Amino acid sequence: MRLSPLNLKILLNLFLVYISWGSTYIGFKFTLEVLGPFLACGSRMFLAGLLLCGVIICTGRWRRPSFADWRHACWLSVFMVVMASGFLGKGQEYVTSGVAAVITGSTPISMLVAAWLFGGERRPSAMQWLGLAGGLCGLALLGVSQNASGPEQSSPVGMFWVFGATLGWVAGSLLTRRFSLVTSLTALQSCGLLLLVGGLQTLLLGFACGEAAMTRWENLRPEVALAFAWMTIGGSIIAYSSYFWLLTHVSIATAVSYEYVVPVIGVLLGWRLGGEAITGRIVLACCLTVGSVFFVLWHKHNK
Repeated sequence: MRLSPLNLKILLNLFLVYISWGSTYIGFKFTLEVLGPFLACGSRMFLAGLLLCGVIICTGRWRRPSFADWRHACWLSVFMVVMASGFLGKGQEYVTSGVAAVITGSTPISMLVAAWLFGGERRPSAMQWLGLAGGLCGLALLGVSQNASGPEQSSPVGMFWVFGATLGWVAGSLLTRRFSLVTSLTALQSCGLLLLVGGLQTLLLGFACGEAAMTRWENLRPEVALAFAWMTIGGSIIAYSSYFWLLTHVSIATAVSYEYVVPVIGVLLGWRLGGEAITGRIVLACCLTVGSVFFVLWHKHNK
């Protein structure tokens, strides 16, 4: 059966989102060999924001941001860049990329509970409670998992930071809905401002934490440079652009389907490229978390 041009574009953008966000974790693993977590995140996001804004300017679609646009980007980036990405990098100093991928894959579970408790949405259904229970079991299994390669597999400190990253994304999403901004900017330009401001904030945090003095340039090698470049272009510009395009052309259930795929890609890339072991408990935790997200989102969007 021949696919229409629109369906081909949909499949291409889904593939780009899956690969781009799924490879962020292994990208952090390599980049942290040289840079501290906040400097790695800040430089990546700042460069991505510069490149994205530059492309918009070159295409003649740039609109001058108002003071309200800058103010909105400043507070929103604290949650969706500094926390969502910076905390993730900090957590990956203590846990493997596969564990980080599984934990962040539970973001829809945190979103469901937070929207019910603080966002005024209806109480979760029985099917969604089942998904919540499965997700909690998956996270608990990660917390007690052990691996012969070392204690980083299940460090509570690392899991705390990574879970904080998911809370940052959830808080930013809910606050965006509650304090929506009427703006003349396109969604892509707003994204560029968010990355630009958030990257600068995270860079300042990294310098304040003394990460500049801990930079290990002797560890710089082609694999690290390639990982950083891919995180900047793929994990930021391509992923966000493709995701925003999907939001305007497909159902929300299809657009957020990356939540099912990203944890699996993160675990597989950590094993294949990062030399991380995949234990039976990690596989079970991944299945529980991905399955719980399916119950939460499938029931919500089909209802």
